[in-house]
Amino acid sequence: MLRTGQAIRMGLRAATRNPELAFGRALLDLAGSILSSLPVLFAAVLLWRAFAGEQSLRGLLHALEAIKRLGWPLAGALFAAAVISWALSAGFWAGALPVLAVDAEMGARPPAGTFFRLAFAGFARVAGASAITSALSLLISLCLTAALLLAVPLTFAKPSLPLLASLAALLTCSLLTGLIIDLLGNLALIRSAAFGDDGASAFIRAAQLFGERIGGVVAIAAVFFLGELMIATALGTLFGPVLADAPLTFEAQFLSIAPRLALSIVSAVAFAWLELARQGAFAALAADAEGLIELPPEPAPRAPTQPRRTVQAWELRPPPIAVQPSTPEHIIEALPIAEEPVIEALPMPDPTGAPHEKGDS
Repeated sequence: MLRTGQAIRMGLRAATRNPELAFGRALLDLAGSILSSLPVLFAAVLLWRAFAGEQSLRGLLHALEAIKRLGWPLAGALFAAAVISWALSAGFWAGALPVLAVDAEMGARPPAGTFFRLAFAGFARVAGASAITSALSLLISLCLTAALLLAVPLTFAKPSLPLLASLAALLTCSLLTGLIIDLLGNLALIRSAAFGDDGASAFIRAAQLFGERIGGVVAIAAVFFLGELMIATALGTLFGPVLADAPLTFEAQFLSIAPRLALSIVSAVAFAWLELARQGAFAALAADAEGLIELPPEPAPRAPTQPRRTVQAWELRPPPIAVQPSTPEHIIEALPIAEEPVIEALPMPDPTGAPHEKGDS
């Protein structure tokens, strides 16, 4: 079974080997933000042009009346912008998630041109799974919001310990439910994009995978959430003081547009890279559940060895040698030896009759 750390490494490697996906995701996020703000900016420009020449109070009253009339058109424009952003996001994940899954499975970058082919082929499936997940998330959010709107006034009207406990439990339930729906939505997108499941089947298989590997899924989400916090803290620490020191003048604010835009692009690319890495880790878990990832064989377990005994200091000394007491030997007294008599020899006569010289023997 694939471990959580291995899945995280596969996701990071897949996101790093395909940097164009992170850049494209960042551009889509920025484009969606700009697209969502365009209707509001357009309505503000219309109101300013219509009532710019009138007095302040009268112009404000006319503007409020115009805002009431522009309510439905503005809501329709915002809804259209949200639908376009959602469709672009679904198309992006339809091509990006299979690329990440293939990269995690093969351990190599997929061939060029794979993204667009997979995006066009799997857009319908991913859109269906995303629609089911979004509808479920919206329904649960509306129910929890209505419960909170009813619970908060009651708690402040008649504060009591049971009501406070119920409100705390409701807030905890809303947070946990939002987290679970978000994780299930990510797994359902992976099932529909990388494995070809339709909307309902993708959600059911995602719930099954979440139940089997709940620890790994939550650990991956927690690791990348901490990574996002670290990147946000680092970017705010590095660029926040520089941008905050700009004076509140038109020239200074105009000149600060370029650094702010650059910071927005850098932060969007960094967060998109982390998001892609997280999705790649989830894709690795899903591929492992299908038996598509070959793991290296685990080393054979070693035979248990005897625990090493701690040698005491006194054991390192040489053992004392027992010295046997020597037995006293018996001394044998020798008797005195009798001296032999010395016989003095006379000089032997020379048979030739020559006189004996002194010194001859």
